[in-house]
Amino acid sequence: MRPTFLLTFDLELVWGSFDHMSASQFEAVYPDVRGVIRDVLGLLETHGISATWAIVGHLFLSDCERGADGRAHPDLPRPAYSWRDEDWFADDPCTDRHRDPLWYGDDLVELLIGASVPQEIASHSFAHALYETPGCDSSVAAADLDACITLARQRGITLRSFVFPRNREGHHAVIRDHGFVAYRGVDPTWYRRIHGPLRRVAHVADEALGTTPPVTLPVETLPGLWNIPGSMMLYPRKGSRRFIPMATRRRRARSGLQRAVREGKVFHLWCHPFNLVHDRSAMLSLLDRLLAEAARLRTAGALDITTMGALAVSMQAAEESGR
Repeated sequence: MRPTFLLTFDLELVWGSFDHMSASQFEAVYPDVRGVIRDVLGLLETHGISATWAIVGHLFLSDCERGADGRAHPDLPRPAYSWRDEDWFADDPCTDRHRDPLWYGDDLVELLIGASVPQEIASHSFAHALYETPGCDSSVAAADLDACITLARQRGITLRSFVFPRNREGHHAVIRDHGFVAYRGVDPTWYRRIHGPLRRVAHVADEALGTTPPVTLPVETLPGLWNIPGSMMLYPRKGSRRFIPMATRRRRARSGLQRAVREGKVFHLWCHPFNLVHDRSAMLSLLDRLLAEAARLRTAGALDITTMGALAVSMQAAEESGR
């Protein structure tokens, strides 16, 4: 296949953090995430680049309310995890975007739909349930996906790509049977088989040294369902990672692009928009320069830039034509 660059954003606001952080804490740690999303979209439009935005389904809503039994979304079966005693939806405020903007994101969905450069809207589950764990059986996953698909269709969107919450994979057949053709698999890093605290040390060391990230080829996990693994996450400048120089981050991301061109594979960069909040101008500048480099390589005919869904469709077409 041709060298390819993919960029994926996991758009979840507080839904990815509510089990360990309140909405007010999230806002204090990650202020103005909406502003960052607008800035990122502006960069994509400037460079003519389409990205994949994996959006938590609940963010398609402008409001919601409790059912007669007092529960949020009583029609949905609940995941049940050993590490969480409360109902999965217990923190859902059941209000609206104006009162609780971190729980609703219809304005962001509309922003992406209206982008001058088309953006792929993908799924990141309905409520950030972890598909891998025993507490989420196939019926829970199916209902979760049904809710996402219904809300997307109401806006004229067909969901083709899926990103697992916290990259915890599971229920691949359920995802395929719901019409998805692509998902982002776990980054094939050298340290992923290390367990415990040593794994985090290895991870941070890998970033600090600026090692070249992996590039991959899509793999058909099930007939019609393609795994497009991640290559590199843009981590925030907080905690121990705040000491990693921006020059090292830029060099590492650029080396991923160059490796994709050299090896004829996919460099799949991803992050959460809130990862760009800390040292915002520097992080956005890094992204700007990387997008400019990708666009330059595209103009030179050395690199394709596409989305997860479009790449999976092209891979499927190539496979079928070769049969």
